[in-house]
Amino acid sequence: MTTTDRQHTLASIAADANTTKRTVQRWLSKAGDIGGLQGDTRYFSDAERDTLLSYQSQRKANDTAPVDKTPVAPATVEIYQGNHQHTLANIDMNTSFDLSELRSPLVTVQSYQDPLAMAQQLIEQNQQIVGAMSVDLQQRQAKIDQTNHALTLIEQSNHNLMLQAQQYQIESRVQAAVLNQTTTQLQQKIAIQQSLGKPVGSSVEQSPS
Repeated sequence: MTTTDRQHTLASIAADANTTKRTVQRWLSKAGDIGGLQGDTRYFSDAERDTLLSYQSQRKANDTAPVDKTPVAPATVEIYQGNHQHTLANIDMNTSFDLSELRSPLVTVQSYQDPLAMAQQLIEQNQQIVGAMSVDLQQRQAKIDQTNHALTLIEQSNHNLMLQAQQYQIESRVQAAVLNQTTTQLQQKIAIQQSLGKPVGSSVEQSPS
């Protein structure tokens, strides 16, 4: 049989029969090896399709068969209690129990009254400590920054002082030489003034002009 003769699939047969593909697969398991595979899809001819649909017809016939619904009367059964049952009076039950009597006597349990409250208190203390450490680090960093700035200012001032000292040394040396020269000239002028009008033979030494 050629592939052109087989144009029906499980899905198309299920759609024609207004049922599910799973139902048609059950019909196929009853019908045996029919149809032909093309890849992953099995195709059926018109005759093979009718074979599968015949199982639907059989199912409908079984569903429409008359059913005898005449009720069946149950058989009558007689039950006897017998004479081996003894009824005892209820016991007065204990209504108070101590769990400590059920625990091991070798175990001593210690616990805090409110561990969660202590945990919360400890957490708050830790947060305060962490905050204090953070503030301390900020203050220390600020002190470091201030110290570094002071160091920079002092280094600049010392460098300027050294330059000024060198300049001062040079200028003071020049000024000393000028002052010494001027002082010498002044001494000479005074000596000349002092020699004027002195009698001959005076012991005052004459300074050159």
